[in-house]
Amino acid sequence: MASHRFIRSNAELSDYLESIRNAKRIDFDTEFISDGKYRTELCLVQAATEFGPILIDPLAVEDMTPFWTKLCDPAVRVTAHSARSEMEFCYKAIGRVPDRLFDIQLAAGFVGIDYPTSLKKLVDEILNIDLPKDETRSDWRVRPLSILQVEYALNDVLYLEGVADKLRAMLERLGRVAWFEEESRDYLARMVASFTGLGWQKVSGITTLGRRELAIVRELWYWREKKAAIKRRSANHILRDDVIIELAKLKTTDPDRLAALRSIHRRSDAAMYVEELPKIIARGLAVPDFALPEIPVNFSFPNYPIASSWLLAILHNEAKKRDLSPNILAVPQDAREMIAYCAGTLPARITPRLMTGWRRDFLGTLPEEILSGKRSVSFDPDSIDAPLRCD
Repeated sequence: MASHRFIRSNAELSDYLESIRNAKRIDFDTEFISDGKYRTELCLVQAATEFGPILIDPLAVEDMTPFWTKLCDPAVRVTAHSARSEMEFCYKAIGRVPDRLFDIQLAAGFVGIDYPTSLKKLVDEILNIDLPKDETRSDWRVRPLSILQVEYALNDVLYLEGVADKLRAMLERLGRVAWFEEESRDYLARMVASFTGLGWQKVSGITTLGRRELAIVRELWYWREKKAAIKRRSANHILRDDVIIELAKLKTTDPDRLAALRSIHRRSDAAMYVEELPKIIARGLAVPDFALPEIPVNFSFPNYPIASSWLLAILHNEAKKRDLSPNILAVPQDAREMIAYCAGTLPARITPRLMTGWRRDFLGTLPEEILSGKRSVSFDPDSIDAPLRCD
């Protein structure tokens, strides 16, 4: 096991941060518990700099703010793997995220490695090192940590710099450094927006709802958040998304009809709150027409599911042919936007993502030419990974 420091107090954290005052890089990861929790509980922070690795116990350190502030130092390059949760901890602590984040999972997608990919797979594929993953389901709240837990946690940061160095070289060889940097900026911006955005708009299944139904969803979502905070349980344990959608579509305050819903009684605490739900739904029904929530712009144009799936397959095929992860190039929403643009139904304020930035550089006018019939698509049986040929 690598030699390391284990920080368990504010004073030790302050001393450590002073000792790495001149550090140029921080490779870091976290261990946390989210099962059944209203808020994800940070249980351990692992970091490595040119001065060596450390573990920080956030259950013992009362104020982690100095660490998050150091992470956002513009002089420090931050390396992590699949850093969404880590960025959320940072943002919620100090309202910022690092400007110089190198996410090795994202970088790997730009050199043709499947996205998303686990750290274990990346370390194995790039460094030819097989990491043990025996502690994946550990309860990181329990103290003291076992030797195996400590070794597992340190492994999550000890190889980040080596993987990052290899990926940088590959990006440079492919001429994709600028593309990766552009996507990294967008990646961080989207993450921050998700931390601060309208949470009710993320309820799964709202894409087909009208404005009145959205008003009910909004009221139920805010009620659910308050209840989850009080009960210290995850929101879905209180009221699942699919139940919210069903209640919004039903648009009734009749407690007998609500109590009769089978979904109310499945896999959540919803049945406990049947008497409260009519009041919440009534608030949504009482919202004046002029104050109803607008339909989110991404859901405001027609969907063409078959055409979108067809275009997405062609785009993913093109990515495969040119050593780019398909999921980095395009997701279903991108294909949907492009189809709507060519159909003339996309709102004027939206520019398809496939027609901007590095994606435009990569694809050129291929999507428009395919959709307009200027280029044809045929099957190439000799190519297993990318069997579609665009002529």
